Amino acid sequence: MNGIPGVLRIYTKQKLSWIYLPWAITAFSFLTNYFISLMVNGDSFYAGGLATIFIYVFVGALVSVLQLFPFALGFSIRRTDFFAGSVLMLVLYSIFTSIILLVLAEVERSTGSWGNRVSFFKLPYLNDGTLLEQFMIYFIVLISFAFIGMGIGVFYLRHRGIKTFVMLAAYFILLSGLSVLITQYGWWGHVIDWVVKNTAFELSLWFIPITLILALFSYRSIRKSSV
Repeated sequence: MNGIPGVLRIYTKQKLSWIYLPWAITAFSFLTNYFISLMVNGDSFYAGGLATIFIYVFVGALVSVLQLFPFALGFSIRRTDFFAGSVLMLVLYSIFTSIILLVLAEVERSTGSWGNRVSFFKLPYLNDGTLLEQFMIYFIVLISFAFIGMGIGVFYLRHRGIKTFVMLAAYFILLSGLSVLITQYGWWGHVIDWVVKNTAFELSLWFIPITLILALFSYRSIRKSSV
């Protein structure tokens, strides 16, 4: 088992982790919100369960790197091939998932939010653009979450537990400090105005440079990682 095809074969064995489980969780979240809407018997409401699939991609990429990297090296797969195969898999998975989400959003639209009960897949602002823009939003956010997960996983493989904890703690402190600073100087209004003035598609484009930086970091780190 060599090269990128070998890495893809390893990933295709993970059907439970990458296909069945995330969509089972998403379906459970949707059905839960739908039945709640039936019991409430009021106007349709907007559920936040769609975030489940994005969070799962982050967790899935993180766990897969930690579990499959040692396994791949055991089959004499090069580190660069494992990285390239993982990237290709995440890109293909994000494309597939984006198409499914787009189809479900259109089904929701055509059914009038499932009989005017719950808006789960098609949300205001997020789905206001063209079909291509909606697809790109899904894809960019999915691949960004995937690379964040991969980046953390590769950092752990390279530096192990203590440094990983310090790195995550540093980012948490940085974000918390930024939030306090914005609150202290009353900048939240400007932040909200900036968000409102941009479409969801335009905001999603800001994820692209972040994703590219994470990809470069992951590539450089995985070449020096050990099992």
